[in-house]
Amino acid sequence: MLLVLRSCAEHYPPTVNQANLLAEAGLRVGIIDLSVDGALDALGPSIHRWRVHRMWNSKLEPPLPIGIRWTNWCRFCRACQSIIRTSRPRVVIAYDTLGSIFVKPDLRRYRTIYHFHELTGPEPQESFGPRRARLKAAQRSRRADLVVFSDAHRARIFQERVGLSALPKVVMNCPRRMEKLPSSPLRQHLALNTQHSTLNLQPSTQLVCYLGSIGADQGLVEAAVSMKHWPTDALLVLIGPASDTMKASILESASATPGAAQRVIFLGAFPHHEALALVVGADLGISLIQPNNESWLYSAGAINKRFEYMALGLPQVTTSGPGVSEIVEANQVGFCVEPRNPVAIGSAIRQLLDDAELRGRFSVSARKQHLERFNYEIQFAEVASWIASRCADAWPPGTTDCERRLPKATS
Repeated sequence: MLLVLRSCAEHYPPTVNQANLLAEAGLRVGIIDLSVDGALDALGPSIHRWRVHRMWNSKLEPPLPIGIRWTNWCRFCRACQSIIRTSRPRVVIAYDTLGSIFVKPDLRRYRTIYHFHELTGPEPQESFGPRRARLKAAQRSRRADLVVFSDAHRARIFQERVGLSALPKVVMNCPRRMEKLPSSPLRQHLALNTQHSTLNLQPSTQLVCYLGSIGADQGLVEAAVSMKHWPTDALLVLIGPASDTMKASILESASATPGAAQRVIFLGAFPHHEALALVVGADLGISLIQPNNESWLYSAGAINKRFEYMALGLPQVTTSGPGVSEIVEANQVGFCVEPRNPVAIGSAIRQLLDDAELRGRFSVSARKQHLERFNYEIQFAEVASWIASRCADAWPPGTTDCERRLPKATS
């Protein structure tokens, strides 16, 4: 089977999880994606990989010239066509709009899955190219064998918007099952590498951690403002890529509270398994996604870090939004707050930092929920079984039920 993602797979843990789980199940798996600077390879050794061209770094680089973008687009299109033709996959998974427009459903050759990380809808001032791609993805989704979303609200909205005959499958963006927690080098890392030489890091210093891409939609400016309500020695530790502009905005917001800016630590980006090992050493995690667009509003099952904190046994303060409370508060793993309200954010963080017994209960419940329900092995099981049955089918793709019942021709 073949996976098609017009990005770097390591930036999408669910894609990596799918590739590895399918390969571990004994399927021959290939992936078409993009390369990035630095050595990133979270895929199993048996997975064949085609990295078509280098991925643009949107946080650090200006937009590419139109000529280079068009050339890369054509290269990716040709690569998909050639690899599908020569490798003859039984099943192809195309991710998001930019994957689906390179993989059209073709029952004569393969089964098609469209897996959408984001909810595709019209964007403000949408140009002709993105509009055409979105409409084409919607049209093709009606002919795909399976459509998958990470959130139940997104799935229902997409079904109604596109006119799908069946509700898309929901596979929440959980991490792989963690039987044992890694030991954390976080405090040693902070002691050795902090950018603030005056920071007095003590064993009792409490750490509030964020894991993921650091941008305007993640509620980190509001979290920095909320430090006014935290214990005066608690640190905000940010693990992930960030632009200089975003760093400056967070530090400026923290500086409204005397001394708070010196307690904001940017550790930078790490390979995913190393980042998780760092985060497990924190006292609690935050995931304050701002509902600035439709996808962010309906993101209960889509936010990786929400489930990663659970896997690590980390209590969390997260967004109040459709479906979030049913995952977080109903399972007693953290608090949901209004993500635009620094007072509510700060009060929830303070309550957890001040109550070790409550943090302990949330931690035990988080690990239990992860092991029993919120892990990718369980979330992906139904779709993986569907894929395996199609890959094992002795009949070629496109064979009708009527043809299957006919006796085979003899020479």
